[in-house]
This record gives sequence, structure tokens and C-alpha cells, in this order.
Amino acid sequence: MNGWTPNERPESWGIEDGAFVTKGDVSHLFYTGSVANHEFKNFELEAEVKTTPGSNGGIFVHTKLQGPGFPPAGYELQVINSNPPVKSPTAYVEHKMTGSIYAVRNTWASPVKDNEWFKYRIKVSGKTIQTFINDRLTCEYTEPENPFRPADKKERLLGSGTFALQAHNLGSDVRYRALRVRLLPDDSPSIGTPIADRDLDTLITQFSNDNMPLIDLGLVPPSGAAADAFWNDVRRYGMTPGAAYSLDALRQYGRSVLVVNDRDRPIDPAALASAWASGAKLIFSSGGESRIDEARLKARLLAIRAARLSWLDFWVPGKN
Repeated sequence: MNGWTPNERPESWGIEDGAFVTKGDVSHLFYTGSVANHEFKNFELEAEVKTTPGSNGGIFVHTKLQGPGFPPAGYELQVINSNPPVKSPTAYVEHKMTGSIYAVRNTWASPVKDNEWFKYRIKVSGKTIQTFINDRLTCEYTEPENPFRPADKKERLLGSGTFALQAHNLGSDVRYRALRVRLLPDDSPSIGTPIADRDLDTLITQFSNDNMPLIDLGLVPPSGAAADAFWNDVRRYGMTPGAAYSLDALRQYGRSVLVVNDRDRPIDPAALASAWASGAKLIFSSGGESRIDEARLKARLLAIRAARLSWLDFWVPGKN
């Protein structure tokens, strides 16, 4: 534990076989050691992580040692590969999965499995933050000037700070080992660019924060050279195409599901509200498109908001 300080409940942490292990209720283990005087700006942070089924955790960057509670400063990079059993139809189910830049740009399908060690790498360069799971780029976000943040996340910004590991709740067993960091120059440039349409950027961030899964069954990855641009856009807009799910997951649904196709015409909010009232779970499709159309996406999100849907009204393959 040298160089690491829990902000509360030290009993929530243990060490087994060279790994930090979460063993209890909410606690965050902050790096307070000598490397860079625990103040990091641009860097690549790498760790090996393993979860048991239903376990939740996270890695914070650009954060500050604080008192009890969840750190308001910096970004959380999500760790959760499966959900615990649902206790009631309205119980919260986390849809922001491992690799998510939590509540800002998410992946809605877990890229790895429980009970297996995987490599988690986080890169911050300029105003861009990226996550890599087993060396595969999973999520990316570039901050615009004065980005929108929900009221409880005003400090979720890039600047500088330390790292923290998360013990999320009783019953979660998350293991972190082999942590190492590579410092990058303070003047490292941003890797990406922000979304130019600020209203769309705000909508995506709000939906991401509210656990409303941005899944598009009808986004089809192209072949060849165009594939890279497709996946870059998927990460940039925080969306997950149907191709990210297994056929088994796509076949699993516990109640009626309505696929809303908005390729050729905009969505009618009244029709969405009617489907919600009937008890159907909704999921969206751009009908075989191989690119993300900003205007279509924005119209879709505005229609969902106008229909007053919540995260409970969406179908997530393999879950509900």
C-alpha cells in the first residue's frame, strides 16, 4: 500500500497475489506516491484488471485526494463486465460498460469477460482521453471549450491530478495489478477534435450521463479502408452498433421489443410515447447505414427527449 491512500473505509481494500482487491463498500484508493509527485497531466496509464460476475469498479484520472464519497474531480474510466441480478423491474441497471469514459462517452457492450485478466490502458494527450482494452481503442473523447456537464459532474474535466482505484460496493470483487505509467510531454497535442455541433455534443453527454444506451442495430461496419473511419466515429459519438453484440445476445429479450428505423424518415415522438405506454422496449436502427449521420442522430435524440423516455425504456441486447 506504499504510495496509496484510501479516502475512507481502508477495510474495503486488500492485497492478494500482488493485486489490489476490493473487499467492501465505497472507497477510493488514491495514488499519493513519489512518481511525478502524484500530479499527472499527459500520460499513458496501464493496469491489469479482473472482475467477478456483477462486480463494479473504476479508475479515476486527473482527480484529487478528498474525503468520503465519489470523487467529483477528473474522469472515471468504467470497470464492469456484467450486471448483478435485477431485484425489481425499476432497479438501476448499469449500461455503461468497461472502457467507458463514464457518463461522457460510453460503450454499451462489454469488450471483455468476467474472471479473466485484461489490460486496461488510459491515454490523456492535450484535451483528448482514450481507453484501450487489450490494446484495442474502445472509447475516445476530446473536450470542447466550456463543455456541458450535468449539475453533479461540473468538475469532470481534463487538467491534471492523480489516479484513484474504485471499490464501488459490497459484493464487488475487482482486482487491479501491474500498474505503470508513462509520462508524456506537458505540451502533447490533442489527438482528436470535438464535435462541432455543440447542441449535439450536449445531447450525447446528457444521454450518456443518464444511462440511456446509444445503440444502433442498423449501423453496419464497412469493409476495407473505410472501417477505421467508421469505428472512429462510433467512439467519437459514444455509440455501439449491433455488430458489437453476439448473436446469442441479440436473440435474448424478455418482453416485446420495437426496433425503430429512422433511415428514411424522422421519428415521431408521439409514436415513441405510444410504444412506451404499451410496455415495449425500444432500440434504434439507421437501416443498414455504414456512417453516422449527425442530423439523423440529433433528430433521434431530440425525439427521445420529447417522448420523455428514460433508460428503463430501452432494450440492451443480452440484458432485458
